[in-house]
Amino acid sequence: MTSPVAGCISNKGGNLVQLTSFTLVQDCRTEKIDNNLKQEITKLTGDLNHETAQYCNLAVALGGSQDTLDLRDELKHIRQRAFEIARQNKQKLIPALRKKNVCEEDAKQLERLYNMFSSCLELLEVELFQTLRLQKMFPLQSGVHFLINVGTSEPFLGCKSQINISEVSLQKESEEINLLERDIADVHDLLFTINQKIAVQPWAAATYNETSQQDEDCKSESSTSGSTASSIDITMVEPNNKRKRWLCVVIMTFVAVLLSAAIIGVCLGLLK
Repeated sequence: MTSPVAGCISNKGGNLVQLTSFTLVQDCRTEKIDNNLKQEITKLTGDLNHETAQYCNLAVALGGSQDTLDLRDELKHIRQRAFEIARQNKQKLIPALRKKNVCEEDAKQLERLYNMFSSCLELLEVELFQTLRLQKMFPLQSGVHFLINVGTSEPFLGCKSQINISEVSLQKESEEINLLERDIADVHDLLFTINQKIAVQPWAAATYNETSQQDEDCKSESSTSGSTASSIDITMVEPNNKRKRWLCVVIMTFVAVLLSAAIIGVCLGLLK
């Protein structure tokens, strides 16, 4: 609340003019974001992160001996789910970030969520380009094709053949490539749109570590148990050092005996 302080001055005509001064002025950035909205944005960002990580893990098998049609179908479903999650998150996160009267705490939290959101989209776009390149290099429905042997035991060293090749299968593979190209364009357009609407600089955002308290607890536990651990480590290291020293002494003695025997043998041979 503001506290007005009234005062009076007189002008040249003798009329009194009342003045009001405010000693306490509220900060204009006082609007709070709804907790349900923040929780929903956080959940959508986490889901996008999960889908992107799952896509990256599965995309590693493309072009290898574990590459199958089922794998590529699963990758298609994952990227479509990820794009739908990103589209929903954009509709909720961008309007919240564009508000001008948001309090500082909520603004920082939204900026962190935006950085996570845009980073997931950028990584997903890179993986989609890699997927497109590998699917063009290693088609699965165009007759005999060779895949990279990644160490798994498969016959014919990664060579697979399609027995029933038809125009339908070839057309389907071409449609999958076209669909992937459209998905890449959609992700790129979405990423470009949010970067144009929001001027958040990732390098200027405050870092946030949710596990700081856990780290402090771990440090305190490690400090309390440090003396016990150090005594155990000392007792384990000393016998190892002793064994190594004795082993070196034995080896050096054996080598010296062999050299002495060789020298004596050479001398006896020369004397004869």
